[in-house]
Amino acid sequence: MRELTLRVPEDETEAVLDRILPALPGGLHLREDGAVVELGILDLPGTPAEDELRKLAGPGLVDLRAEEASDDWRERRLARYEPLIVAGRFLLRPDWAPPSESQSLTEIVLEQGPAFGTGLHPTTQACLATMAEVEPGGSFADVGCGSGVLSIAAAKLGWSPIVAIDVDPTSVRVARANADRNGVTVDVRQVDVAAETAPGGETVVANVPPAVQLALAERLDANPSLLIASGFKPDEIPAVASAWEPRGLSVADEVRANEWSVLVMR
Repeated sequence: MRELTLRVPEDETEAVLDRILPALPGGLHLREDGAVVELGILDLPGTPAEDELRKLAGPGLVDLRAEEASDDWRERRLARYEPLIVAGRFLLRPDWAPPSESQSLTEIVLEQGPAFGTGLHPTTQACLATMAEVEPGGSFADVGCGSGVLSIAAAKLGWSPIVAIDVDPTSVRVARANADRNGVTVDVRQVDVAAETAPGGETVVANVPPAVQLALAERLDANPSLLIASGFKPDEIPAVASAWEPRGLSVADEVRANEWSVLVMR
């Protein structure tokens, strides 16, 4: 089987996808390579010829290459796999990928599923980077835990005990499975912070939208000594910070992650 790879400028990717996707019987996969995005297409029956793909991609096409690919989808997936390294400290990999040989990175293994928090989102990566810079220890609460990636990282860094909550039952299931997969102890619960008291900790990480931040600030069962809050844009910082001030917290640092913000409050 052949695989065709189109390389297009990042800022033209959406326009190229609009033109090319309707013509592809097997879809495609994307991989970022700096300012260029690679579109991988399996040459299945019905896939347009290379000349037609060039026309569909348009004048912004950087190049198009064709190479042999395995007929086994597992081998193709592994061939495309690149480990995700965050903050030079964490290596995040899906459960089907091989273990890392690096001894200097903290490895976190995640089910490749529907729960938010695979590590790709800028806010997840920024929270991980911030956690790596503070002194770990004491109890930890992960609000809006998604896949449980932040809870797992906390356990491996040295926080304990750890509670993780999410309103979504799928996220709760996935987070429990991921904690087991990584050999760490996390108390994962389904909690709706808009209607229920939320369990807290000495350190709280809340990667949730502003409305949830405001509800959490009212319903958290104890005042944290350290809050890492994200999931909102810079213009939403004043409302989020004000909601947490009655808890005795003030902004100690602010981190930008693309168009998102992370607040460190103490």
